[in-house]
Amino acid sequence: MVAKSDMFHFLVGIFFSMSVMIVEAQVPEESRWKSVNQEDGIEVFTKVGRNSDLKEIRFTCTVKANLEQVVNLLSDVPLYTEWVYKCVSSIRLNTVHPNETNYYVVLNFPFPLQDRDLAVKSKHWFDSLGVYHAYSVAKDDFLYKNDEYVHISEFKSTWDIIPKPNGEVFIDYKALSNPGGNLPIWLVNLAITKGPLETMKQFIDLVERKK
Repeated sequence: MVAKSDMFHFLVGIFFSMSVMIVEAQVPEESRWKSVNQEDGIEVFTKVGRNSDLKEIRFTCTVKANLEQVVNLLSDVPLYTEWVYKCVSSIRLNTVHPNETNYYVVLNFPFPLQDRDLAVKSKHWFDSLGVYHAYSVAKDDFLYKNDEYVHISEFKSTWDIIPKPNGEVFIDYKALSNPGGNLPIWLVNLAITKGPLETMKQFIDLVERKK
């Protein structure tokens, strides 16, 4: 028989746990981002996911190029090797319709780790205010599976690109990616911003040079 005091503490514990979950669910998404660095005009944020210890990343910056130039570069899949960090191959698999593309990339990882590959479904559109949005997510039902690589199956990203009156654009980029291969989450989190930050720097450099 369970003692009354044990039952009381059990019920209190359940109530406390549910209260914490409710409070966390009510925390606005924006307030959960923590600024961790600012480099070359790029502000870097991270946050821990609600259902995972894996950190998500966010970059905000202003680019000296117009919206058309930025969107054209994002749409040029074969050119990803010139600005996506450690990307050694990028192939457009198919265009479902003008606003949806599937593509495949291979990423070079340092020895002794295996290189990674990733297939992505990407959708993009303009809203009524002229802001460009892109949403990308890992896509597993594709033909390029290769045992030479560790396949990345957990990935999502968003681009929100806002035109400014002076001909520049403001970029708000968010991403979540797990490189897989049994790497511990603490190690992934330790280096979570390095590759994406280098990617953003190279993207800005390339789009500003292509003006």
